[in-house]
Amino acid sequence: MLVVAYDNRSEFEIEDAMLEEIEDAMVRTLLHQEIGVECEISFSFVEPAEMQSLNAEYRGINEATDVLSFPMYDHLIDNLESVLEENQCLPLLIGDVVINTQQAKCQADEYGNSLCRELCYLSVHSVLHLLGYDHMEDEEKSDMRIIEKDLMGDD
Repeated sequence: MLVVAYDNRSEFEIEDAMLEEIEDAMVRTLLHQEIGVECEISFSFVEPAEMQSLNAEYRGINEATDVLSFPMYDHLIDNLESVLEENQCLPLLIGDVVINTQQAKCQADEYGNSLCRELCYLSVHSVLHLLGYDHMEDEEKSDMRIIEKDLMGDD
């Protein structure tokens, strides 16, 4: 169902068990959104300086955010059939995700979560972005948060 290409350029050791949980969270997200084809996601863990550089280059924002998502297609979830017709090869590369592990650790501490739980949440959030979800408007943010809570088992 999902091929994940990992690249850890952060100081945090990302253990195999943690990677499995992150991958499970991403698979749950794809299944929840009814993406039933084999997909590939490129997934990188980085330090704040690299995240700040990526934000400056691609978004014109000079800060180290927690996550960046680079979708291959606009609104893949709405256009999956036409994307598959144009791209016959599988797995279908749906995009790249970059997570700032330092920021994830800070957020985990702030919210009283484990680093693994925070990385899983950021993974779900990122995959939703890859599929076309956004949170720039209040309604979009609310819709996205409902899905995230459901996928993370939050009450």
